[in-house]
Amino acid sequence: METNNTCKMVNIYLYSRYERFWHWLQSALIITLLLTGFETNSLYSLFGFQRAAEVHNFVGISWLIAFLFFVFWVMTTGEWRQYIPTSKKMVLVVRYYLYGIFRGEPHPVPKRKEAKHNPL
Repeated sequence: METNNTCKMVNIYLYSRYERFWHWLQSALIITLLLTGFETNSLYSLFGFQRAAEVHNFVGISWLIAFLFFVFWVMTTGEWRQYIPTSKKMVLVVRYYLYGIFRGEPHPVPKRKEAKHNPL
């Protein structure tokens, strides 16, 4: 007698395409700001001071615009609720990281679509 114990795996994305795009855009902009900032402070010479300063200023303004759009998106979609920590959850997570993680306890605040971020 043969049983069919196969399961169909379904991908569940906790983060929307916009959130993933925002994450990678922010990473690229910040890395560019670091590289051009180091160059304007004479740590190395890759583009030259003038070009590095121009790129740095442009990318800084771009990051600010992207951040303002992110704040607008968070406020209009209700995602802002995820960024408000509670002291009860913070205490549970601190206890977990100091003690529970070494005893194999489950994380006290599991990720789900409505609560993606760690309270700490």
